[in-house]
Amino acid sequence: MKIGIFTAMEKEATSFLQADAVKEVVGMFTFYHLALGKHSAVLCCPPSVGEIAASAACQLLITKYGVDCILNFGVVGALTPKASVQSFVYVKDVVHYDMDISVTDNIPIGRYRCFDDVAVKCDESLLYKAMQVNRLPAVRCASADKFVDTVERKTALHKNFGADICDMESAGILFACRFNNVPCLLVKCISDSLTDGAQEYRNNVYSACKGFFLFAEQLANNL
Repeated sequence: MKIGIFTAMEKEATSFLQADAVKEVVGMFTFYHLALGKHSAVLCCPPSVGEIAASAACQLLITKYGVDCILNFGVVGALTPKASVQSFVYVKDVVHYDMDISVTDNIPIGRYRCFDDVAVKCDESLLYKAMQVNRLPAVRCASADKFVDTVERKTALHKNFGADICDMESAGILFACRFNNVPCLLVKCISDSLTDGAQEYRNNVYSACKGFFLFAEQLANNL
């Protein structure tokens, strides 16, 4: 099996790059070829954060490198007081809350007509296998090209979409995989709490990323 790995920022890839990896540059994207457990893997670091770069990166992993699945590791913000900083969660489904064609198509904000619901499900088979390795909460992620850093905005996302965490990449990753019928698993570590924002993120982002490679190896050995 060939596993695709996506991290939105190089700091999220730091633990992977401590292993032996062969670097390759394609356009503005940087790829690293490495071993992950018993499988080969290709990790992609895009030139920018955000949904568009994430979607383009995953499309390259699928079409250029022929990966069989994509594992995403990244940091997220908490939208409820239940989610503690530095804790890991799986994403069970994603809402792209920036999507809004409600005026023209009379459908809810966040809804894509090609999907059954506002919340788009992640691959249940991969999620089940991941649960056999690490039994973690499976939560909903609100995703859009915005860093959410106030209690009011975080609370509104939870109230309006039932989301527990938020980030700037998950919709781009999941939708690219769904469009190509490639399974993906989203693994997140919480970097900032409901009541804090950018400063707490800056304080925690590097430590939150430290365990990603070990986590990925454990998952890969169960695939």
